Amino acid sequence: MRRTAEEVEMRCNSILTDEQIVFLVKKSSSPTSAYDMVLNRTGDVSKAQAGRWLAILRRDHRKRYYELIR
Repeated sequence: MRRTAEEVEMRCNSILTDEQIVFLVKKSSSPTSAYDMVLNRTGDVSKAQAGRWLAILRRDHRKRYYELIR
């Protein structure tokens, strides 16, 4: 099931102001690797989940992702 861009954006909204996490997600190759990288860096499961959702936004709604992280 593919989620709407709005739903995915709501799920990753909490980390958008954290440049370090957004940078990690940018460097990741998949939603799972984004989760692992953020969890490893922060130790925070909720931030890791939000990072995974941001990576899903990049994968499924690329235009919306680039508008969001500007």
